[in-house]
Amino acid sequence: ESIESTVSFGCDTFDSAYPTRVARHGTLFTTDGLIHIKLSRFKEDYGSIDPKLETIPYSRSYLHHLLRAKEPLFLTLASLHNMIYMNKMMADIRERILRDEI
Repeated sequence: ESIESTVSFGCDTFDSAYPTRVARHGTLFTTDGLIHIKLSRFKEDYGSIDPKLETIPYSRSYLHHLLRAKEPLFLTLASLHNMIYMNKMMADIRERILRDEI
């Protein structure tokens, strides 16, 4: 929401470590809000991280396992997912700007 509100004021370039920082601590962005992949409810959740977004091809359960096992691969995959989410969000905002909706 905060990025979208700043776009309406003319800001169009953002630089932030937030998506990768929170990813490294187990928070993943989804179109339905944040998920905290370390929670036990994801242990057997074999669904995609965000069913509405084409992102990394791994399940919530697999990322949960990687984080719990302290596998370094988790850091990369979670960061990559959050960056894909952010890029898609910004592409959607660009489209809305072009349609004069923002």
